[in-house]
Amino acid sequence: MKRAMQLLGSSVLLSFAPIASPHDVEDPAALKVASGFVALAGSDDNILALVRAIHEGVAVRLVSASESAPSAVPEVVVIEPPTGKMGWNDVKLALMLARDALRRHAISRPTLEQLRCVLVGGDITTPGGNVATFRGVLQMRAEGFNWGAIAAERYRRAR
Repeated sequence: MKRAMQLLGSSVLLSFAPIASPHDVEDPAALKVASGFVALAGSDDNILALVRAIHEGVAVRLVSASESAPSAVPEVVVIEPPTGKMGWNDVKLALMLARDALRRHAISRPTLEQLRCVLVGGDITTPGGNVATFRGVLQMRAEGFNWGAIAAERYRRAR
């Protein structure tokens, strides 16, 4: 009887398997890369979506709600990686360079718009009130820059 119940339970679970989408199963590589950058994107969901989008070379919509005012309108930003598909190591390097570029401007928890600017290019206002212009880590990579050249560019512009 016990064996029959186990077999029945397994059959029921297998019958539901086609219902699950591929996105329901977490990719261990995506989780590994994302785990080090949660503060960069503001939430687990945002960083996981961003990591996957950069890896696949597709647009991503990130959403941030205000913790201090839950009824406030959430910030929504679309980031379109200009690079096409990238390997996991390249995704990690891109996020590391973006994080480091923001930190040089005393930004450790960027807004989603600041994150978009550092990844694809644009201007942001720093905590000191200055305007910082970013060429965009992913944009530079799409233009053929290697990671060393992108890191050097970040350093030159931060001075």
